[in-house]
Amino acid sequence: MHTLLVLAALALSFVVTGCQRAPATGPAPASVPAGPLTGRLKAEGDALMAQQAYEQAAVKYQAALNEAPNDIPIRYALAVALSYLPRRDETVEQFRIVLYRGEPNSFEVKAARDWLANAKELEGIETVGTGATSATGTSGGAANGGRVLGQIKWQDITPQKKMVRVNVNLIGEEGETRDVRLGREFKIGRVYEFRDVPPGNYRLVAEAGGTPMWDMKVVVQPQKENTFDLTDGNAAVAKDFSPPSD
Repeated sequence: MHTLLVLAALALSFVVTGCQRAPATGPAPASVPAGPLTGRLKAEGDALMAQQAYEQAAVKYQAALNEAPNDIPIRYALAVALSYLPRRDETVEQFRIVLYRGEPNSFEVKAARDWLANAKELEGIETVGTGATSATGTSGGAANGGRVLGQIKWQDITPQKKMVRVNVNLIGEEGETRDVRLGREFKIGRVYEFRDVPPGNYRLVAEAGGTPMWDMKVVVQPQKENTFDLTDGNAAVAKDFSPPSD
């Protein structure tokens, strides 16, 4: 707990000084340019954080994020504000999104990883390479591969309320992907991710307790972030389905 408070204090110092990005070795993550409204909401959130009005600051940051959903510094600021409130699940979710979508060498990503590690919330979010071999015997095309990720949401389930494990699989459909099969266990309420996925057509299948909760066709674009959320809106089961817990 002491370590988390120290991290939060450091994060607060970062937020109220304007969220200046730490030097990164690679290009900055793509984001929607902040307009006048976004900048004003962000500045109001920073001022509220300086006053330790964390609930009100979170409201301002969320409003700014609604205007610029791809802005990692704003999302990070929201996560920091939430970390001061009894809203742990939301805090974890926002820090995880920062970790996945931010520039790997940025301050935001490093701080998010530190917070998640100290909160023991890094389990199940390590990245996965393909290690796949095509029918022609060539390697799985990591250099040209895409990134596949998404949030797994069902009802109000989180690991803290109900531990539900889901096996997420990417199954190649044809051509260069026909011999590719990637799979790993994740938890409902968390984010799944596969990296260096050979581009092409796949079935994205996710099972809980032997029941396919999701089964859909997806196309992985090369060298891009391919986001496919798994929710009740695209599920293969009824919305009142109750997945088995551990």
